[in-house]
Formats: sequence, structure tokens, C-alpha cells
Amino acid sequence: MPDSTLQYFSRRYPAKRAFITGAASGLGLALVRLLASDGWKVGMADIDEASLLAAAEAMGTAGGEATIYTFDVSDSKKFKNAVQNFCKKYGGIDVGINSAGIGCGGGIDEISVDTFKKVIDINLMGTVHGCHCFVPVMKAQKSGHILNIASAAAFASAPNMSAYNASKAGVLSLSETLRGELQAHNLLVTVLMPSYVRTNIGVCSLGPELYNLRAQELVKRSQLEPDYVARAALDAMATGALYVVLPDEARFLWRFKRFFPQKFWRFITREAERRLVQIDQSLPGAGSDSN
Repeated sequence: MPDSTLQYFSRRYPAKRAFITGAASGLGLALVRLLASDGWKVGMADIDEASLLAAAEAMGTAGGEATIYTFDVSDSKKFKNAVQNFCKKYGGIDVGINSAGIGCGGGIDEISVDTFKKVIDINLMGTVHGCHCFVPVMKAQKSGHILNIASAAAFASAPNMSAYNASKAGVLSLSETLRGELQAHNLLVTVLMPSYVRTNIGVCSLGPELYNLRAQELVKRSQLEPDYVARAALDAMATGALYVVLPDEARFLWRFKRFFPQKFWRFITREAERRLVQIDQSLPGAGSDSN
């Protein structure tokens, strides 16, 4: 039997239709599996076709129904075509989840403008494209829930992560704006802001190699598993929450910044430097060349 959270979604959205980007791995896949366990019909979108096919097959064995779409979320036309296809097949979308994203580390003078734009195009504009497609469908239904995956980076703004931080801050602001904009239409918006989750985002990150190695190490050290974060996100959505910040350390930073903004900047800079020293000690040779 489904648990109370899944029962809530089933009662509120009996057609059980979800569209999820970044669905082939990590947090996106964890959300797919959770909904599949209650028999949801899911549009699974990802740029990695091979992984997407394998994930869709696994979803079928879990009890859900998958339709796969392979495209880059920065391509608005392909995104729109996929959503239109899904809606034609199932009649609408009840839950839209913008989970696709890419990491990027490096100082502002170490990453190219083209790289910066690519991060914005995927992380922020990919989310914009999703919302742009989901909202008209949900308005017509007079119901729906959008989950946007941001990051604790959206508010922590640690040094040497300018492209990633800016992209996720944009997702946060977009989500806050849409929450107020759409409430009169019976549509809900939730933004998820976890710290490092144990996914492959560090492996696929853009920017100088050293920063990618550091990101991979931070991911390895994280205690946040995708299944746990997916569950926490759906639990929060069931309560109508706007913000989901994980774990406790991230929630501390969230409040710290709001109550003590000047102290926060000094703290986050020192903390980032301290962590990098620890990480570089575990990466033989990596700390000698930041290029």
C-alpha cells in the first residue's frame, strides 16, 4: 500500500501524471522511482538516451508507466514538443519536476563566458522552459504542482562557483515569483535546495579539472542520498511548502544569512577555504595547479 504522502498525491491528482527532467539518474531518477511505486505515468526526459532507456525499464518493473524523451532542456522547442506529446497521450500533467542540471566550478576569470552561458542555459533556462510548458497545461486543468530543483548554492553563494550559484539563485527567484503568480489558479510551486547530494553531478561538471575533482570529493563525503532527498521533497510538497532546504547544516546557513548577512559572508568564505584545504590534501597533486 502507498504511504501517506503518495496517498495524498493520488487523491489530489488521481490521473497520476508527472513529467520529470534529469530522469535518467540521481535525484530525478529517485523521484521517478518513488512515483512509480504508486503506479504513476511519468514522462522521463534526459539527454542521456542509453541511461534513460535503462531507467525507464526499471521503472516499469516498479509498477509505473514510462514514456521517454531524449533532449537537452536548453532547447525550448524540443522541450515543448515533448510536453505536448505527453499531454496528447495522457491528457495533462499533474506534477512537473525540473531536475536536469549541470555543475560548474572555478573563479570568474577561470571559466569562459561560453561556459557561464551554458550553465545558465541548462540550469536556469531549462527550468524556465519547463515552467513555460507546464503552466498553461496546469492552468487549463485548474490544478498542478511544479517542483524546481535549485541548490543550497542558490543562497550560500560560496566563492569559485559563480556560474552555478547564479543559475540556482535564478531558479529560487523564479520559483518564488511563480508561487505568488499562480496561487490564484490553484497551482503550487516548491523549490528544493539541498547541499551536495550523492549523484554524478561532480563527474559531469564544467570548469577547470581541479574544481571538478573537488566537487566529486564533496559529493562523496555527503550523507544526502537521492532517495532520501526525493522523499523529503514529496513530503514537503504534500504540505504545500514553498521551500525545502536540506540538511540541517543548510537550514542553518539559510537562517544565518537572513539574520546576520554581514557575518554570513565572512563565515561562508572562511568555511569554503577550510573545506578546500581538507579536500586538496586528499587529492595528491591536484592542489598544486588550479588550472
